Amino acid sequence: MPKLSQNEMQEIVSESLKKLGVGEPEAALYVLSLKLGPTSVATLATNLGVSRPQAYKLISELEKYGLADFAARKKFSRSFSVESPSRLQELVRRHQKETEQIDQRLSWSMPDLLASYQQGSSLASVKIMEGKDQFLKIFFQCAEEAADKEIVVAGSAQDFIAFISWAEERRWINERIRLNVRLRALIFPSADTETLAVSDEKELRETRILRDIAPFSSLVMMYANKTVLWQPHAPMAIQIEDGYITDMMRSFYEVLWKRAELK
Repeated sequence: MPKLSQNEMQEIVSESLKKLGVGEPEAALYVLSLKLGPTSVATLATNLGVSRPQAYKLISELEKYGLADFAARKKFSRSFSVESPSRLQELVRRHQKETEQIDQRLSWSMPDLLASYQQGSSLASVKIMEGKDQFLKIFFQCAEEAADKEIVVAGSAQDFIAFISWAEERRWINERIRLNVRLRALIFPSADTETLAVSDEKELRETRILRDIAPFSSLVMMYANKTVLWQPHAPMAIQIEDGYITDMMRSFYEVLWKRAELK
C-alpha cells in the first residue's frame, strides 16, 4: 500500500476527529506532531503559524479528548507529542458505540415521546412517498419508531407483499422481532395470509381474517401517532402524523378487530 501523503493524513485524521467533536486546528496539530515526534511547543507554533499561547490552547483541547497528556510530563522534559493513532481509533470506536446505543434508546422510546408530544394548534404533518425505494424506506422506519410497542394493519397482505416481495417482508419481520414490536394484522383471506398466520406466535403477530367488507388492494398501518396508507399499485405511501386522526382510525380498527374471525 502506498505511503500516505501529508494531505491524506490530514484528511483522514480530520474526519476521525470530527466524529469526536474536535476541530480542524487541533487536527493540524495532531498530524504535525505525528510527523515531527516529540518536539517543543515553540517549534509546533512556528510550523502551524500560530502564537505559542494558541499552540498551548490547541494542546489543551487535545488533552480534553484523551489525545495528548502534556500536562502530566515532568517540567524538565517539556517536549510535546500526541497519543498514538491507535488511541484515536479506540476513541472513535468508543464514540461510535455510544452513539449507536443512544440511537437505539431513542428508537425504543420514540412511541412514548410521540405520545407525550402536545400537538396543540400545530397542523398535521402529511408526507407522500412515491416509488419503491421510498415505499420500503418508510416501511422499515415504521418498525424503528414503534420499538417495544405495537403496530396494527388492515387490508390486503397479498397486494402489499406482491409489490415489495417476500424477501423484503421477511427482512422487515426479522427487524420487527429484533425491536420487539408486536403486530396485529386484520387482513383479507389469501394464500399469503395463510402463510403469515402459520408463523404468528414466533413472529410476534396475531392475525384475524377480514371477511365482512368489500376487499380492497391497499393497506392501512397505525403506530405511535402516525397513520400510513399504502397503495402498492402506484406505488405510493401517505404518512399522516397526527394523534387525533390516528386515534380516530384506531377506533374504527378496534370495532373491525372485535368482529373479525380468528385465524
